[in-house]
Amino acid sequence: MLPRYVAAAVFACVVAAGKPANAASVDPLGTWSCVVWGHPEFGDERVLLNFAPQGIARLARLTDAAEPSWSGLTPWVAQGREMRFSDPRTGRQYTADLRRDNLGGTWRTLTTTGGWWCAVSDLDVVPETVEGRASALPPVLPLVTATPRYPIEAIRAAKQGRVVTCFLVDASGAIVEPEIIELSDEIFRAPTLAALARSRYEPRESDALRPSCRSYTYSLDQLAQHEIDFD
Repeated sequence: MLPRYVAAAVFACVVAAGKPANAASVDPLGTWSCVVWGHPEFGDERVLLNFAPQGIARLARLTDAAEPSWSGLTPWVAQGREMRFSDPRTGRQYTADLRRDNLGGTWRTLTTTGGWWCAVSDLDVVPETVEGRASALPPVLPLVTATPRYPIEAIRAAKQGRVVTCFLVDASGAIVEPEIIELSDEIFRAPTLAALARSRYEPRESDALRPSCRSYTYSLDQLAQHEIDFD
């Protein structure tokens, strides 16, 4: 009888690969509520990104009322299927694959890489008070976190792997529009999506969708589930 293995679920906010060339494209114009992942000191950051015509790009961090409402980014440029811009303050160079349904991609500096994932925001004006800024981009808090089943076929084949998925969370806390961002083996796709379907986040009164991401590590040595919440 085979031992029962479970997958370790680790929350993260990463964005990497895109969709096939025939997928619907996303229009970047407007204001976006985003998660930026990968900074070794700051961890995950929730920010607003705003893209206007003529390449105008701005970023707002909502944690400190002493900061300006918006800080300027380099002009955004769309070349073919990609969108690019940079943040002079952090030195991050952002790239997005516009073939996605949602705006997101990767960022890099000379020494660090990470990702970003966004949902359309209903907020156009950055609040002036600390309380207002804190409530403008609230954390996405898990309520029920389902553990994916380790596929029997993967156990028999001694396969291990990692899956990264990003998605939106609606007002009821349900996960909608999940997208597989990183998939080490196709065998882990179905149990990952099934676990997401059984998971829930804390509901909110706002109807605005909130972005979040989660990664699953499938390890044969892992006998119990360990969860880390980056929010």
